[in-house]
Amino acid sequence: MTTFSKTQHYPAAASAVWDLIGDFYSVDWMPGVAGAVPDTGLRTRTVTMHDGGRLVERLLDEGKRFHHYCFEDPGPVPVTGFSARIAVVEDGPDRSTVEWTASFEPVPGVPAEQAAGAVGGFYRACLDRIAALLDA
Repeated sequence: MTTFSKTQHYPAAASAVWDLIGDFYSVDWMPGVAGAVPDTGLRTRTVTMHDGGRLVERLLDEGKRFHHYCFEDPGPVPVTGFSARIAVVEDGPDRSTVEWTASFEPVPGVPAEQAAGAVGGFYRACLDRIAALLDA
């Protein structure tokens, strides 16, 4: 199993960050994503990327400021058995951290570092987008 984590600190209250990213079915804050189709009954979202790639994510668990989800259909991502947890941690009245951890198996023939780079690069872009949206 390959595991990695990305974190980023923000000069914003945890509640403000969670207001931006906390709706599992809304992906407006994710760059490169054209949209998502929610199925609240099945607790899934079908995410379509601007390049036409598609993946189905299923919400496994959620709390006041976290989501734990998996890929049902990894689409263009070179991994299997993918599970991730994104959380917003309060660091002070106007400071917070987003912690995003993922674990998965690379598909056969893809080195773990390459698979982690594919997912990690997207996570980094998302964390940077959050910063940009908070400054807007």
